[in-house]
Amino acid sequence: MAKRKSCLEVEQNGPPVKQMRQGLQLGDLPLDILHSIVSRLPIREAVRTSMLSNHWNRIWCSRPNLKFSFRSLVYKKGSGLSRSSISEHVFIQRVDAVLKQHSGIGVDKMKIKFSPLHNEHAEHIDRWVQFAIASKTRKLIFDFEGQYPTDEPYSFPFQHFNAANGSHLQSMRLGSVSLKEPSNINVFINLKKLELVNVDVTDDELKLMLFNCNVLEFFGISCCRMLTSLHTPRPLNHLKCLKVSHCPLLQVIELNFGLETLEYEGTLIPLEPPSTLRNLCIKSLDILSCIGYIFTELPSTLPHLEKLTLRCPELKRATLPSMPIKFLYLRHLRLELNFVSLRKRKTDVFDLACFLEASPFMEYLEVHMWMDYKPERYRKSHGGLRSLLPCHHHSHLKLVDITGFYGQKDQLELALHVLRVSTALEAMKIDPRPTVACTTLDLGPDDGLCFVDGYRVARKYLRKADHRGVVDVVKASRDVENIWPSKIIHPYWLSWVPENE
Repeated sequence: MAKRKSCLEVEQNGPPVKQMRQGLQLGDLPLDILHSIVSRLPIREAVRTSMLSNHWNRIWCSRPNLKFSFRSLVYKKGSGLSRSSISEHVFIQRVDAVLKQHSGIGVDKMKIKFSPLHNEHAEHIDRWVQFAIASKTRKLIFDFEGQYPTDEPYSFPFQHFNAANGSHLQSMRLGSVSLKEPSNINVFINLKKLELVNVDVTDDELKLMLFNCNVLEFFGISCCRMLTSLHTPRPLNHLKCLKVSHCPLLQVIELNFGLETLEYEGTLIPLEPPSTLRNLCIKSLDILSCIGYIFTELPSTLPHLEKLTLRCPELKRATLPSMPIKFLYLRHLRLELNFVSLRKRKTDVFDLACFLEASPFMEYLEVHMWMDYKPERYRKSHGGLRSLLPCHHHSHLKLVDITGFYGQKDQLELALHVLRVSTALEAMKIDPRPTVACTTLDLGPDDGLCFVDGYRVARKYLRKADHRGVVDVVKASRDVENIWPSKIIHPYWLSWVPENE
């Protein structure tokens, strides 16, 4: 056995570990660790570290991420300050003060988000662009959404860039700006991600921009009021993801071969996705039935689709075709459904069981529901529970997530069917709260009662049918205080559910 060293021997060989730890201060850490710590602080707090000592004076100045917004520069919790009470002059002054002290080296991301800024402040914004160029910024975000309609949007200065200084930029997001001379975007030879939000750009200007982005992998455009068509004059071989949202005049989208992900939100328009598409997300109020759209209107040119997300209102009950198509490659189906009741609901949640047979290799199923009326939870007086016979076992489904489970009869029948036929099921989560599909803040005390009803029905019937221990019923307890729509759900309703029920 090794002989234990005496205190004297330890003192002779060096200071005790305890004494070293007591003498160690944060400033004694290596610079790379200090830089990492400071980079995680809000920009205002990071600047304040310079007041600690001379050693700390310049540590924050090599911060790689510069994010300027009302919250990061001005907002203080409990101060009562609103964004409208802060003038553009104060914001500009604080941004300039930070950039003046920054080393201007190694900037990875620069983000400026402040809605009151517009073209009258071009002199200051141009100066920030010049800083981004000089510091070789890789990701640039200018977001001025929320301007007054009378304000002229800031004109982005493509002319400040050239082939040498534009090669560092890899990602750019522009919100509420005007794009003049967008052909100069060809200097961004390494631009892989481009997002345009509420920008003034015509069809031809956008076509020219995309033509000159040879290595673009992601392109997103939203809230563009001038755009009527979106296509490129030649295939963008590197483009893998396209996201289009709320462009009211858009009528045509031409999709190139090679695209893997398409996200579309807005008025339903004809889509002809390429056969290479793997991930499709569509959100539209024009779709009246998810079953009707998927089996009759969804393009049949999607043999390799692996993930499908659909958000729509459920207004009518669709009839399946005699020989419905099979999605043999589909692994993940996500439905976000708003069951709207005009007078009497004409839909049946149990119909969604058809997706199990249509997608025999599906591994993950999400059904997110919300109902804009007060539903009635299932009771035996409503009749016996339906089942589908003969039952075809599903041997690949592993995960199921159902939200907005209010305990209605057809909701319970769907959940029971999935539980019975899914032989490989590992987890089924049932949440009474409409945490995903709810599209309005118009929730009141009645909804709190519905959450309790859903919890009770799931506990009584699904737990009883669960012989593998895979069902997890989320209790609408006080943890909803941290989850929207938290403030509307009062703990009073939660006390109705005994812990041992």
